[in-house]
Amino acid sequence: MGVEHIFRAYDIRGIFNRDLTVDVMARIGMAIAAYAPGEYAVGGDVRGSTPALKSALIGGLLAGGCDVVDIGIVPIGCAMYATLHEGYGMAYVTASHLPPEWNGVKLSRPKADLMVGPDIYAIRDIFMDDSRLARASYDKCGRYRRVDLLPKYVDLLESKAKESGLKVVVDCGNGAAALVFPKVLRDLGHEVLTINCDIDPRFPARGAEPTPDKLDLLKKSVVEWGADFGVAFDGDGDRTLFVSNEGRVLTAEQAAIVMLEGIEKGDVVANVECSSILENFVADYGGKVYRVPVGRTYMIREVMRTGAVLGVESSGHYVVWRNLNLDDGILTAICFAEAVARLGEKISKILPEPYPVLRTKLPVDDAVKFKLVEALARDLSKKYDRITTIDGVRVDLEDGW
Repeated sequence: MGVEHIFRAYDIRGIFNRDLTVDVMARIGMAIAAYAPGEYAVGGDVRGSTPALKSALIGGLLAGGCDVVDIGIVPIGCAMYATLHEGYGMAYVTASHLPPEWNGVKLSRPKADLMVGPDIYAIRDIFMDDSRLARASYDKCGRYRRVDLLPKYVDLLESKAKESGLKVVVDCGNGAAALVFPKVLRDLGHEVLTINCDIDPRFPARGAEPTPDKLDLLKKSVVEWGADFGVAFDGDGDRTLFVSNEGRVLTAEQAAIVMLEGIEKGDVVANVECSSILENFVADYGGKVYRVPVGRTYMIREVMRTGAVLGVESSGHYVVWRNLNLDDGILTAICFAEAVARLGEKISKILPEPYPVLRTKLPVDDAVKFKLVEALARDLSKKYDRITTIDGVRVDLEDGW
């Protein structure tokens, strides 16, 4: 069907009505039903194409014999709650931080057994082979029901927070976090100033991705209002960027140190791109950092395996409170607020300075890039002692890496 490219390592994703039509999404639902039959909680973000694609996905799942619990248009954290705590499979329609014309679906088996990599490619292979698609008879079609999980999800969000009294600026980027986060933060006793918190499927204010260069209004608002911190979300609410009381965008490692200092110190899972500032902080109190490849799934699974107190992904994904709800950005922001309130002083007083970073991107043909990395590993291992080959090559030196 010419759409094999939409099946990616971590999700299924394409441009609406070009790569990803309602027909394609219905067929994806049938392929999922053939590969991993069961009962799925199906939700979606606030994109304009989400209602049509979500309905098509539900139709494909039902036609393939899967039962469906429709959880509506919700932040992705609510879908994470559905799989981790309610035991459903998860199919959440979203393109996360991408522009509004994109959409897709993120998948999980029950109990947050995330479907990525080989799972996605297996679904692709079934999708491409008409003879392998699940087609239930009229009496074996799946059952559909609509369930409002938001109250239970909100109860989970508020379950760990005890402190109040902060001033927080919230930038939801016109995305799904606006459905829940400002109200929850106010319910917890914090004073909240909102910007870009009106739902708009076009993401007109700053786009769906909260990059530091797009957060000038947030930084300015934090300083002018005298807020304790600011927080920005991506389109579906699983990524967060934090701004200090001085209006500085924090690195993921700095935000992690705030949460470790204010909530609980212990072992940490971090991807290989995370700065040594985090490793040094954790080493000072006798903890361990488990390094994983870039990608939220690796972080989530390693937190589950090790029981680490915190997971950190350099792009702004976190797993907080010992995996209370996967990498839910709204829960992360509540954890961060709780940490700041417990610290009892301004973030700027306790933050270590970030180490300087230089990033250089080189274009490399896909046909040779893995061979190139293997050659680098062989060459560098002859010259240096501390070599890590998780997801590329990392050389640790006395004063950096």
